[in-house]
Amino acid sequence: MCFVDPSALVPSPTMSRRGFLGTTLAASLLLPGLAEGAETPPRGGGPGSAGVNLKWFGTNSWEISLGGKTILFDPWFSRGVQTGFLTGKFDPKTPLKVEDALIDQHVKKADQILIGHGHWDHLADIPYIAKKTGAQVIGSETHANLLRAFGVPEGKIVQVKGGEYMQFDGYTIEVFPGVHSMGPSKKFAVPGHLYHVPPTPTTVGELPEGDSLIYLITVGGKYRVFLMSTANYIERAITGLKPDIALVGSIFANQTYDYTPRLLRALNSPRYVLPTHWDNFEKPLSEPPEDLRALFGDPANLDLWVKDVKKVSPKTSVVTLKYFDSFAP
Repeated sequence: MCFVDPSALVPSPTMSRRGFLGTTLAASLLLPGLAEGAETPPRGGGPGSAGVNLKWFGTNSWEISLGGKTILFDPWFSRGVQTGFLTGKFDPKTPLKVEDALIDQHVKKADQILIGHGHWDHLADIPYIAKKTGAQVIGSETHANLLRAFGVPEGKIVQVKGGEYMQFDGYTIEVFPGVHSMGPSKKFAVPGHLYHVPPTPTTVGELPEGDSLIYLITVGGKYRVFLMSTANYIERAITGLKPDIALVGSIFANQTYDYTPRLLRALNSPRYVLPTHWDNFEKPLSEPPEDLRALFGDPANLDLWVKDVKKVSPKTSVVTLKYFDSFAP
């Protein structure tokens, strides 16, 4: 997750009551981002001429469909888990809960599952989905050890560290090292790595970050989709990738130096940017997505981040989705 030290996650002391009411009202009337030039997908997702379809399940959970294949990125649906994280009262002993009925409703198949990092709102549902679909799961050593602890078959686990360039039928997946986003304290909660298979985790605090990874999917040797799970990156690792679509984290991006300009320059100003992990992930998927500006002020205001993107890269289209919406460029 864009997951920071909970001691730093308190409502913004600089936000006035008038400002709070104004931003809350605006958020209720308009999907975040649209006020500053973001777009929504066309009816049906779009023309689909690229042969790629992206569906958002909230948080950093995505389905990427291409040529009859399905790739899931950080699939997580079990938002009924209330950890106290967003109120600055995070309880790492909160029990894990997998909402299998909701998963069964929305996940029918998967060929690969990509893990951005290991926090519960990224990894907790993956063992169930992997065993349900028989998908191959790609992640770091920590992620692999967690999958083993949950009983995912060894033959379905692909352990990576960055630098891997994997060929599949009609597409490739390239892996790059990343870093986790930071809060005002320059920390994040539940850091760490697992070098051995642990007992089966039962609480959210037993799922550490365990490396953050970035992925590039290239379809048919030409159409490129960039995937990140946090609002942070290693500039030298991703410079020159030139994706057509970039899924980009935004919350607390202001804690990383020159975050948006450096990222867009490194990626050669993608044609499309799809904000990810910007919503309130402790509200149910049955409610409209909201950003977290009412709690954390400007660092969580998607409108302001979209404004930055449009300033740096005016020709980039920023596309925001509602839950379960699709975008087919």
